[in-house]
Amino acid sequence: MAEYEYIKYIIRNKEPLRIADDSTSQSGQTVTLRYIPGTTMRGYVINKMAAMPDFEQLKIELFSDQIKYFNAYLCVKEKNEEEGNKKVKVKALFPSPKGFYEDKTEKDGKKEIENVVIAGKFTGGHKRASLGRYCYIQDDCIYYYNVSTASDMKIKIDQKGTDDQSVFRNEYIERGHYFIGFIAVERHETAQKIKNLFNQELILGNARASGFGKCEVVSCELVKELPYQEYLPCEDQENGCYMMLLSNTVLRSKNGELCGFTDEMVDNLGEKLGVKKLNIQYCSTSTVNVRGYNRTWGIRLPAMTAYEAGSVFHLTFSGILTYSKMLEVVKKGIGIRLNSGLGNVLFLNGYEKVKYKEARNYFEDTDKEKKSKLKKKQDPDNEQDSKKQEDPEKKDAETVLEIVAKNYYRNMLERKLEVYINNVIEDEKGPFCDIRTSSSQLGTIDSILTAHKYDPKKAKKALLEYLKHENEKADKNNTHKGHNSLKRMDEFVQQSIFTKSLDEIADFSGKEPGKIIGIATSDLLSEDEKIRMQLKVIVDLIRFKNKEEK
Repeated sequence: MAEYEYIKYIIRNKEPLRIADDSTSQSGQTVTLRYIPGTTMRGYVINKMAAMPDFEQLKIELFSDQIKYFNAYLCVKEKNEEEGNKKVKVKALFPSPKGFYEDKTEKDGKKEIENVVIAGKFTGGHKRASLGRYCYIQDDCIYYYNVSTASDMKIKIDQKGTDDQSVFRNEYIERGHYFIGFIAVERHETAQKIKNLFNQELILGNARASGFGKCEVVSCELVKELPYQEYLPCEDQENGCYMMLLSNTVLRSKNGELCGFTDEMVDNLGEKLGVKKLNIQYCSTSTVNVRGYNRTWGIRLPAMTAYEAGSVFHLTFSGILTYSKMLEVVKKGIGIRLNSGLGNVLFLNGYEKVKYKEARNYFEDTDKEKKSKLKKKQDPDNEQDSKKQEDPEKKDAETVLEIVAKNYYRNMLERKLEVYINNVIEDEKGPFCDIRTSSSQLGTIDSILTAHKYDPKKAKKALLEYLKHENEKADKNNTHKGHNSLKRMDEFVQQSIFTKSLDEIADFSGKEPGKIIGIATSDLLSEDEKIRMQLKVIVDLIRFKNKEEK
């Protein structure tokens, strides 16, 4: 079996994060997943790699099982009191296991629970234990956490002109959560290239144009150890063990049918584990419909019924299950779609000893105030800033205002830039009037901007270099033509687009010039976002003009 090297990354969502859960979302509401799926990270990596010169050589490897993307789950950033120690320490959490029951009384602190997976029975009158979304196990206690979510309400305006304006709700993960994920890669050279993609901010999930999904990379490194290896039994297991699903898992029979743990699948698992007479003695499971959407082809993936992450199986067998076999199955996974986050399993050490649970507050345990404390120490004389940092409600309100201002500003710019494009096209005496580009030139410009769409600065540089090169070649050969000359195009791009701010181009001015809700418009968009909008104006202008000439 090939040896994997693991890219271990830790990210924090600086803005609300929404990744739609198609299995539970209904008409009128979108529910978010509480984790970042391997498919999301796979899409991010492949889109980034697509802009690289050697993408064609890497394509087969990127789409194969040589690279596996684990789901990124919640983690707790441990408080670091050592000054000057920049190494980030986190406690990795995993989906809360099923199979525990508790009485119906409310109790703070530790509460006794009982495990139905051990012997298949529980005390009458008890209910399923509430264990949140994610947890870690220490000694005989499960410490569990929930993901903080919120939602917004919007009105869907019917584009067909009818009066149907239905209200719908969108759920999202609140900002400030840390997630830890792993990518297993066989080749070291490829692992290094993928690791280099995690040196900046990421934008993930839905509603990215509305200010959602921005995540910062806290750390990224190459490691050899297996994810969650600390929970594996250190010794060989005789006659029985406990297997938990770390992610949703779909099995497929030899006939190609999706199925559960049938006799065939149990025998197949026994062969992988190297044991005889494998049997599922007891289990606690739930199922979920796994769906997906392919943006490239614009189609939905077939729905599949899967075992949900956290499902636990009490396995019995004849013989000894060796540590190496457990490690091999954990590395490889079981089922299908292993390279996109499904089918990951974990064998739990001392699972039968767990007797208690305790709820933890994520934002109390996570070292989220470290930056504000450092800022406070550096600027002790600024009492207003100190009070502002100590008031979380005020800080949250300011963040909401900033998100609202950013969304409003972006939407207004998009509308006014459309008006600007129409005005430029209709102005027969304007600087864009005599510009002509052939379809081949348009195709070249389009391909340049598309190739670098995830790096606007590089796209801008490549565009200017192309225009400069073409004009120098035309001057040298004296081949300028009135119809397809790029000289005036170069002048227009330089003078009317890149030397002006977006506010100037769009002729935008709020009630207070240069500000929205008291926030400077120059601070609302990143430099990449500004350049991306300028490039879109250029492409739209060329397309409008060429369409008009046909």
